[in-house]
Formats: sequence, structure tokens, C-alpha cells
Amino acid sequence: MEQQELDSLIDKANDIIEDYYNHRSSTINLWITYAPIPGNYVICVENAIAPGDGISSTNALELSGEKYGYDDFVKIIDGLHNKWPDTPLLFHDLSKTRLNKLRDKYGSYIVRDDIVIQKK
Repeated sequence: MEQQELDSLIDKANDIIEDYYNHRSSTINLWITYAPIPGNYVICVENAIAPGDGISSTNALELSGEKYGYDDFVKIIDGLHNKWPDTPLLFHDLSKTRLNKLRDKYGSYIVRDDIVIQKK
């Protein structure tokens, strides 16, 4: 992926995350997953549960696994993490090897075999 396209995707996701965050009364999480059907990498933003809040989320970015590789996806995660460094990153439904690498990179801990969450 070229840098211009990478920056554009990161900016698009950041705009959606910022808009979502500005309309919430609680903190947010980024839920990051690979959806095997249809084969897309997905980043959702969701509100962390606060008294009186319901659970809600919205897609910040969805990338076709046929067009974009895992390394492209990680570059986008890095860009989002730079903008939102205190926002927990929840990784789901990736291979154990990838989850472990993401856990090490972002200081996360394993909740279940298929989920890791960034430590605060």
C-alpha cells in the first residue's frame, strides 16, 4: 500500500472515531478483528460501559482481505494507536501467533484464546 493511501485510510477511520467519541459520555475501545466471512479486516469503535450507557459500536474501517494484507492492517492500527494512545485495543479472532505479537506490541493481555486487550 502506498503511503498516501495508508494516510487516507487512517484519516478516514480517525474522523469516524472522533465523531463517535464526541457523542459519547464514556470512554471508548477499538475492537479489531478479522471477519473470515467475507474475509475483511474490521476496526470498530465502541463505548466502554458507563452507568446509564447502552452498548453501541460503529465500524471505523473495513478492509478487504483480498486487496489489503495483514501488514497493511497493522500499519493502520499503528496510525490509530498514535492518535488514540490511551484507547484500549481489543483484538479478536486472529491467529494465536498474531494475537501474541499484537499483545507484545501493544502491551495487551490475553482474555481468552481469541481475544487480547491492551493494558492501561
